[in-house]
Amino acid sequence: MAKKVIIGIQSTYAVNRLPLKLTIIMLVLAACHIAVMIVHYTMTELPWLLRELFDLDEEQSFGTWFTVVILLFAARLLLLQARRLRGAKLPHHMSWMILGLGFCFLSLDEVVGLHETLNTLTDFSWTLPGAMVSMLVGFIYIPFLNYLPSRTRLLFMLSGAIYVGAAVGIESATDWYADEDLLDTLEYNLTTVLEEALEMTGVILFIYAILSHMAGGKNKDVTEQIHIEP
Repeated sequence: MAKKVIIGIQSTYAVNRLPLKLTIIMLVLAACHIAVMIVHYTMTELPWLLRELFDLDEEQSFGTWFTVVILLFAARLLLLQARRLRGAKLPHHMSWMILGLGFCFLSLDEVVGLHETLNTLTDFSWTLPGAMVSMLVGFIYIPFLNYLPSRTRLLFMLSGAIYVGAAVGIESATDWYADEDLLDTLEYNLTTVLEEALEMTGVILFIYAILSHMAGGKNKDVTEQIHIEP
């Protein structure tokens, strides 16, 4: 006789509490960036190593570490949902899995700086191909979005618009500062905090959307149980 084995609860995430805590961390990081830049450019010059830690536009900073963490967390949730759907033999599990792998790539890019490498190797900004790829992915995922509940679909689209708008739109606008050799200015460094904070906001909203979808749109904990029938 087949014996069903339940391999406990994999993880428990609070649908509302976790995104709220992530938002608070994001606001603290943004406030630290602004404070450090104001002090540096209007009061007294601060050591580079200190500024680098709090500069959200730098790779070796608290902000970059946080962004990598939330991108990887979003990837984990997407892959978890893909596995749940595949185990239940439900459709669209591949769409969730591909999204999860995409977020793994985004987290890698935050650390390695692949788009900066593209800028170095070519004479044009990465934002143009980035915008084209974003539109292509959006077009391909129209059937998947239509399959989702209306609330989840709206949250996915809103979070994507915020993230892409900041990553592509605002960064494209800041290219002017590089062209004019004005990167070492207060104005530029206050613009970058807007870009990075909105990117984080988009990811956090996306995490909330996934958690809410997995919980059935209710304010409860999300759990996973794996059933194996040998």
